[in-house]
Amino acid sequence: MPIYEYHCGGCGHVFEHFHRSSSDAAPARCPACDGRQVERKMSVISAPPQAGAAKGCPMPAAGACSGCCNAGGTCPL
Repeated sequence: MPIYEYHCGGCGHVFEHFHRSSSDAAPARCPACDGRQVERKMSVISAPPQAGAAKGCPMPAAGACSGCCNAGGTCPL
């Protein structure tokens, strides 16, 4: 049962909507302005770190190693 973020194109309000099932429709109106210009946003996922990874180690871009956990050039994430 996912929670999706939505953005209103009319007033700029960002809000969340809890979907009870896959057939649950997206919200038709913005709760702030009652506008109909509502679009689902791309959300960032959260995943637990792998065993042995340094705490606070940022996710590398395109496989590049930031060196934060002394992996020697090969990022374990």
